[in-house]
Amino acid sequence: MPKISSQDKVLIKYTPFSKYGHDCTLEEVPEEFEYGNIPSKGCINKCMRWIIRMCTVSESSKMYTHHLRSYGAICKERQRQAISYGFRIHPFSRAYLIWSFILMFAILALIFCTSLDFLFYNTKNAFVFSIYWRILESLLTVIFIINVMLSFFTGYYDEPKQEVILEFKLVVLQYLKTSFFTDLLACVPANIGASSKAGIIILKVLHCFKYLMIIRFHKHFKYCAEILDVNYYTYMITLVIVNTLLYWHVLCCMLKFSRERLGSFSNKIFLRSRTMFHIAEREASTDYPVLSTLLGAFYRGSLVVYNSSYGKVLPATEAEILLVWFGWYLSSLFFIYILAMIMEIMKGKTSASHKYVEMERQLKDYMRHKQLPMQMRTRILIYYEFRFQKSYFRENEILDTISEQLRQEINMHACRKLVENVIFFRNLPINLLVRIISCLRIEVYLVNDIIIKANTPGTSMYFISTGTVAIYTKSGKEICHLEDGSHFGEIALIIKDTLRTASVIAVEVSEIYRLDQKDFVKAINPYPDLLANIQHIAAERMEVAIMLDDYNKKEHSAKR
Repeated sequence: MPKISSQDKVLIKYTPFSKYGHDCTLEEVPEEFEYGNIPSKGCINKCMRWIIRMCTVSESSKMYTHHLRSYGAICKERQRQAISYGFRIHPFSRAYLIWSFILMFAILALIFCTSLDFLFYNTKNAFVFSIYWRILESLLTVIFIINVMLSFFTGYYDEPKQEVILEFKLVVLQYLKTSFFTDLLACVPANIGASSKAGIIILKVLHCFKYLMIIRFHKHFKYCAEILDVNYYTYMITLVIVNTLLYWHVLCCMLKFSRERLGSFSNKIFLRSRTMFHIAEREASTDYPVLSTLLGAFYRGSLVVYNSSYGKVLPATEAEILLVWFGWYLSSLFFIYILAMIMEIMKGKTSASHKYVEMERQLKDYMRHKQLPMQMRTRILIYYEFRFQKSYFRENEILDTISEQLRQEINMHACRKLVENVIFFRNLPINLLVRIISCLRIEVYLVNDIIIKANTPGTSMYFISTGTVAIYTKSGKEICHLEDGSHFGEIALIIKDTLRTASVIAVEVSEIYRLDQKDFVKAINPYPDLLANIQHIAAERMEVAIMLDDYNKKEHSAKR
């Protein structure tokens, strides 16, 4: 993979933002920096560029991740992957989303097919022995083999470090420690023949471990629901329905298989019953043996699943009695689980996510009552979504209930990236750092919001936590973009009653911390040397801004 020089890296941040509604006048940066300098000509190169684009982080990830909330952060993440990791699959990429969808349906099909293989393992002329069924199972085997191979090249999100890990060695170790075993067992073909009785038992035991793939299904289902912005109620109800159907199907098939292996219920399908259902099943047992097996299995299994009975034929052995008890207790535990999920859905209004949904509903009713224009409604909804990340909480009330020391630690943790990236905060005494951070006030600006206007009095300095802003001279010339970790407006902290030398406009939804002059003066008074250094930086920036403004005025007058 070709390396990108340090000079090229600097140019990457100048990216157009026209798709966000900002009319950017800066030059566009070539996309080669995000593709590892792969040429754009040629079919092979185009395919490689498309693959890399699909495997890198998606722009939509800033709406459901906590560390990639700006376009600049996404560009840096793409650059990091292109330089060091090439064709590695990012966990927040389009490729991973598409593959998660494929795996969701593949896992459901695997559980469904595995249960039917248990049900019809000794039924002659059953459809599970047909060529089409074998093709389906072979296709599922190929999908899970590919899944194992791709998992070794798919990064993961490290929650404690709050970063995406793409290094091959760490990815492999993480995969081996988590889901490698279950993924590998899912690759075992269902149609492998075993000659001995012991071989059949071992094969069936291995097939039982395939049911552990339901854990992987829940993971991928939650991931897809978050990306596609599925409503929480819809997500939970769908999960309850899927879990109930799968459990009912699997347990019915496994009970039928276990009873026949125990030898008590073979060829006994309620011949003495007088109900219409039993008559239909008896006729099907002679003309349609496959239908007979299905009806008998699901009817007898359902009696056990719902703890109502165990059929006309009583268990003949202790093993069968234990089997029925196991089915009853397992079903009781499952129904408790389903009941807990339903109660969570019904009483979910106390959770942060449901409070956000309720707040969003009230907000829409309020905007409809005020008859606000659709553009303004959209901007308000975007603000709330970015500000609360779909989880409503009362931050002020939370902070009021904890100690001052804990509040300082929370502020330090929340602003740690800001402290690491901003030159202004480097090498500061810890006491001063704590005092300054405690004075920061968070603000969220939408696209094209004016943060600072030229020729107006300045009383605050700003630090960009996430987002991108554009800097304009007094004459209206766009000169640069500032991204995560940058700061601006420090001249207002040093020179009292000074006028702003430039305008600052948000080019995407940005989270910015504001430091007021009065708070800064109180914090910096005990450190005169640091104040002199900041004054020097402010003077240099003011001089550059004045020079650029004069140059733009001369250029504009020359064109006239």
